Formats: sequence, C-alpha cells, structure tokens
Amino acid sequence: MKYDLGRLTSDGLEAADAEEQAPPADADRRLAFLRLDEKDAETLRGMLSEFERWADDFVDEFYRHLLSFDETARFLQSADTIAWLKRAQRDHFESMLDAHWNDAFYKQRHRVGSAHAEIGLQPHFFLGAYNEYVRYSFDRLAEEHAGDVEKFKNQTLSLLKSIFFDIGLTLDAYFAQSTRNLRQALDMYWRANIELRQFAQLTSHDLKTPLATVANLCDEALDESGEQMPVSAKELVTAARDRTFRMSRMIDELLAGAVTLGDGADESISVQAALDEALETYGALLAERGIELQIRGPLPVVRGQKPHLREVFGNLLSNAVKFIDRRPGKLVISAISGRGTCELIVADNGPGIPPEDIDRVFVPFRRLAMHKNRPGSGLGLYFTKNLVMQLGGRIWVRSEAGRGTEFHIELRAA
Repeated sequence: MKYDLGRLTSDGLEAADAEEQAPPADADRRLAFLRLDEKDAETLRGMLSEFERWADDFVDEFYRHLLSFDETARFLQSADTIAWLKRAQRDHFESMLDAHWNDAFYKQRHRVGSAHAEIGLQPHFFLGAYNEYVRYSFDRLAEEHAGDVEKFKNQTLSLLKSIFFDIGLTLDAYFAQSTRNLRQALDMYWRANIELRQFAQLTSHDLKTPLATVANLCDEALDESGEQMPVSAKELVTAARDRTFRMSRMIDELLAGAVTLGDGADESISVQAALDEALETYGALLAERGIELQIRGPLPVVRGQKPHLREVFGNLLSNAVKFIDRRPGKLVISAISGRGTCELIVADNGPGIPPEDIDRVFVPFRRLAMHKNRPGSGLGLYFTKNLVMQLGGRIWVRSEAGRGTEFHIELRAA
C-alpha cells in the first residue's frame, strides 16, 4: 500500500475541513459516562507545566520507536514530515491536558481520525501513540510524585479518562471515513458490474451470430445433400448442428444467470443433471485421458442456478483432464446431506497439492509451481469459487502431495 503522508501535513488536515462533522450530539453523555468532569479538567490543566518539561523527550522517543518498525518507517522518510508530525503529536497531547472540550477540540480529533483512515493507516498504529504516551507519562508521574500516592492516583486516573475520551472521538472519525471509502468502492463495484453485464450481453450476441451461421450451414448441408452423404458423415454434421444449438442455449443461460445475479432468483437443481451437461463437454476428454469417473450414491437436489453449477462441474472436470497424471486416473463424485445443506465431494488420484500451496489454489492468476508448464490462465478455480458463492455456498480443498485432491462444495439443499 502506498501511504500519502501529505494527508497528515497541515495542508492535508486543512483540506479535510470541508468534510468535518459537527461535534458528536452525545459528547456530554460521553463525558458523563467516563465521569470526566471539571475536577478532572483542573487536574489535567495542572499537569501542563510537567508535560512541558518532558514533551520533547517523549515525542523524540516515540518516533525512534516508530522508525524501528519497517511498516511505519517506510512512510517516515522525510525529515520535514517527521518534524511536523512531532509538533502535531505534542500539540495533540497538550490539548488533551488543556481539557477545553469545545468545537476546536472536536474538529481536531475529527481531522486526525479522518486523515489516518484516508491514507490507509490501521488503527493500531496510531493507538500505539496513546499507549506510548500512557507508558511514558506514568513513569514520569511516578518519579515526580513518588512520595504522594494520592496525587499520582488522581493525575493518572484523570489522564486515563481523557485518553479514553480522545480515543473514542478519533476512532469515530476514523471509521466514519473508512465507511465513506467503502461506500465509494461499492459504488464503483456496482457501476463496473452493470458495465460488465452490458458487455456480456453484447458479447453473447457476437458469439451467437457465428454459431447461428454454423447451424444454418449444417441444416443446408443436410437438406441439400443429406441423402447422398454417407451415414457416418450425416451423423457428424447432425452432431455438429446439435452441439451448436446446445452452445447457443448455454450462452443464453449463462447470460441469464449473470443478469439475475443478486436478484435472489433460484430454483431446485438436480446435481446429476448439471453434472450430465458438463460431461457432454468433458466426458470424451476424460475417457481420452484414461480417467475413470465414479459417482457414488444418488446426487442431491440443491438450490441455485443450473448454469452456475454446470460451470462449477465443468471447471473441476477440466482440472482433472489437465492435471491427473496417473494411469488409470480416477475421479470420484459423492455427496453428504446435512441439515439444510448438501456437501459435494470431487476427489481425484492426481499429484495432490503441497501444504504451502493450499491457500493459493483459489487466487486469480496464481498458478502452482508444479503446473507452470501446463496450459491454463490460473483463473479456473477462481471462477469456480465465485460461482459457488453466487450459488450461496462455499468451497474448500483438502489435499496431500502425491495422494490426490478433494474439492468440497457446500450448497443449500432444496
């Protein structure tokens, strides 16, 4: 992630003013809940002179701490930025002790929380500043009031109340900004999704046009020369025409699935029927590769969209064709019924997956080292996972190197 520390400079914080919210409506209630009152304010203001004596030492030590970690040091490269941040840090804690809970105080907390969210800095990094402040302050207060336990207790308790109040305000602004960022990202996602559906509709037309041409040519050949064709040739032309029609229907179904995605429309699907349709494409390839397919027990009926489930099986069958390297190969499909769910298991006797690669199986464009010389884009299992999620289910993998692989798919029972 690239961090833009410009958002934390004075210019960046001033730019955030336009997005500032009014002080929280429950500010007084928060103060009351923490029992943070005027007596605490007087105690805190009485600590200002002590803070002045050691504030510079504190911020210097704190930034040495930040620079000792790679994840924070990498965006603290500029000496000018560090110097500005040190001053801002000192001013922030000084305003906590000043204990004037007015509009300026609330606006400053809002700016800090929003700016940290805007640059993508996670909360635990700036919460660490409060932690360091507590640690350093308590050590100093204990030294200065070693003989006065009551004063030490009163000061540290008032300081903790002020810090908790401050953290709550800052995190409110942090999460409000993060929520805005998330909404913007979701807006972009839905706009892209609409554009993708429009693209799918246009592409489906472009795909179906040549298919229709091929089907018409097959029909013309059968009408004009069917009687003169050898029986085997006529069968091949008929099969080509039927496959073309089937491909056209498949495009329609996939497009319908894409357009209705998110509408909640689904139906009862025979898992066996969806598998049979996938085998129309991949059955011959499995036989050609010497892979035996076994279906153990009846397969259930589930809820979802049939084109999606057919594509799930298609991707898994395609994987088997590509990667099962034993002869004879074996692919076993079985099912376990649960309460409201069904678990499908697709197991093979292929090479398996090393433990260190299990987490990468469903990552797009990430191909396993053992498969780098095999054809493929690295997207098959990524699409499979998305399809299963669209069906309202989940998918995971179990495997051992040299002992085959099992894909487990949990779907809603019909």
